[in-house]
Amino acid sequence: MLTTKAPRFWFAALAGVLAIACYPTPSRAADDPALKEQIRILKQRIDELNKQVDELAKKEQQDAAAAAAAAKPAPAPAVGPPAEPKFEAFAKEYKDKGAEPKLAAFMKGFFGTLDVSIDETTKGMSDLIAYHFGSAPNGGPPYPNNGPKSPPGPFGRVSWLAAMSSNGSNVGYRGQQKIGTTDVDFIYQVSTSLNMVAAPGLQNTWTKSSNTVQGAIGLGDTWVGLQGKEWGKLKFGEMLTPYRTSTDRLNPFAGQLGDYGVVMGNTGGDNRVEFGTRMDHVVMYNSPTMQGFSFDAAYAFGQNPDPNNNITPLGSPDCTGSNSPGSGNLFLNCDDGGFNWAFSADLKYETGPLYLTAAYELHSKVNRSSDGIGSNSPFYGALAGCGTVAAPNPNASPLLDCADFLAFAAEFPDAAAVSSPPYSTAFDVADEWAMKVGGQYRFDFGLTVSYFWEEMHRSLPDVMQFQNERQRTGDWLALDWVLNGGTDRIAVGWAHAGATPGDPSGQHNFNPNLLGNNQSNMYTLAWWHKLDKQLTYYLNVADTANDGNAHYDIGAGTHGIKTDCHDATHTTFTDFSSAGPTTWGGCHPIGVSTGLNYKF
Repeated sequence: MLTTKAPRFWFAALAGVLAIACYPTPSRAADDPALKEQIRILKQRIDELNKQVDELAKKEQQDAAAAAAAAKPAPAPAVGPPAEPKFEAFAKEYKDKGAEPKLAAFMKGFFGTLDVSIDETTKGMSDLIAYHFGSAPNGGPPYPNNGPKSPPGPFGRVSWLAAMSSNGSNVGYRGQQKIGTTDVDFIYQVSTSLNMVAAPGLQNTWTKSSNTVQGAIGLGDTWVGLQGKEWGKLKFGEMLTPYRTSTDRLNPFAGQLGDYGVVMGNTGGDNRVEFGTRMDHVVMYNSPTMQGFSFDAAYAFGQNPDPNNNITPLGSPDCTGSNSPGSGNLFLNCDDGGFNWAFSADLKYETGPLYLTAAYELHSKVNRSSDGIGSNSPFYGALAGCGTVAAPNPNASPLLDCADFLAFAAEFPDAAAVSSPPYSTAFDVADEWAMKVGGQYRFDFGLTVSYFWEEMHRSLPDVMQFQNERQRTGDWLALDWVLNGGTDRIAVGWAHAGATPGDPSGQHNFNPNLLGNNQSNMYTLAWWHKLDKQLTYYLNVADTANDGNAHYDIGAGTHGIKTDCHDATHTTFTDFSSAGPTTWGGCHPIGVSTGLNYKF
């Protein structure tokens, strides 16, 4: 290949030859015009040749650069897997540094349960017949009540009924943050209860009303607090009390029809649990574990301006006691369990397969004056009546709230004609407490045995004991087997409610010949099959056998649909022996439930 210097040399030599051959003498150049023209043309050609040489040099440099680039070796083909996506590379970088990816750490804060079942249940009371003892208006003596609007049997669909239920479904987020350079963490949790099978809204039925909204943030254990490794946790918010959490692990049927909350912690046998429930305005302390021992203590602020706790507390949507004003067609107040402050505590011990616990809870000044409304007890009927607005009875029993009743009668005479006065708050506002002791043992071959005994007490004067259904003892026993390496579980349970010293006798078919005959036994059987680590299929059967005047249900606790002992009496079907939905003692609820449970 020619270089730039070679063309320059040959063109210079050619120009020299032409110049010598044509060089003129002075006289000749001046006399010969043709020679002048040849010299001009020669110079022009030399200039053009120099220009071509420059262009050729530039091109040669470009070609040399391209050849040098082509001479470089090509990069070796990629070996191994393709390049990682940006997120995986980001995660790997954090892993190599020994730290969790920030996003993965954030996602770990979410938790929840999604549970939906299909139930087939019966109230087991279609063949019951009422004892037609009614209370005459103003508390007169009992009388047979065989009016056309009070048929001999329960009203509505009280036999087998299919339903779809969302049971304990919830979604939440929890986390913690170290406070500066201290050894104290800021901790927090936000939770919400979900209805997976119906639109969110107020939880109102003809037997129970609530102003809380399913799906709202904060309907669940929601709190902020402080945590120290040496001294434990201090939390502020809405929480389940220690009376409940101390025995959660003894209840394999949580969220199912046979949840132990049907009987345990349930003082009245209705479809709600009074002791061991979630409370508002709670300060909670959880101790660290010391040589197997730990304890928890909680205080719930009352925040109720009314001295008899007859209105909703400040800052709460419902009355304390799990009711809203007017629940069960009662008057618009909190006289069906409203209380002021509450205290709850537990003591726990765990070593190896053994777990032991004791718990206590106190509710201050619980208002039960509505126990007198609609009562058909002969004892209640024998009390001196209030008289009428025009002629009040001066000999009226002090056990009755005649002043409020007569004021109500003056404003709503039609309603008062089929109603009756409640008990006086001077006699039927009293402290209630509950205590329980029990434990659990896990055997090596997969069997777990759980048991606890419970006592509940209402501090009433002797004169009111005839209507005290809130005081009794109870037992809970559960056997739980893990099979097939944890793929399957089978559990059986038994709950027993002891007799109470009295009965408010508000049931339509209250039998005055069976005073104190209000014990109950619930039997539960369930099978769980794990489809994977988080998803479980289950089948559950529950049976509650009530004595003649008892009315415990199936489903109280965290099961979404409660099958209780109320019939379908409502505002368009007036029951003259009861102020609201009629409760039938001696009902026999039975149910079968099957569904899916997903935890994350």
